Amino acid sequence: LIRTPLKDLLAQLPAGAFWQIHRASLIQVRALEKVVRDDAGHLTVHLKGLRETIAVSRLFAHRFKAM
Repeated sequence: LIRTPLKDLLAQLPAGAFWQIHRASLIQVRALEKVVRDDAGHLTVHLKGLRETIAVSRLFAHRFKAM
């Protein structure tokens, strides 16, 4: 259990290696398999080797505009 705020934790990690995609979620960029947009425009991240998906909040959706 880590009690460090994600904002502080992200500052300690290698620049560009991790992205915050939700207020409670960080992902390692190289683990990103695909991003899916549903009919309502919501983004979902699929990571390599995981069956679960992670929702992307509107605040962080700008990271995926070029994809």
